[in-house]
Amino acid sequence: MNLFEDIDQRERAYALAKTIDDIRLRYGKNSVLRASSHLPHPTARYRNSLMGGHKV
Repeated sequence: MNLFEDIDQRERAYALAKTIDDIRLRYGKNSVLRASSHLPHPTARYRNSLMGGHKV
């Protein structure tokens, strides 16, 4: 713990991360991505389909 850290903000960030993890577990890795992953040459969607850097 830190005297200068906002505990409420920390709990909200933890709850958000847990929710995103739950969505990804239920609907797959590509269910929640950054907006930049929908541009013409994204890499996140492609890399999520690889296992250890190799095609499955």
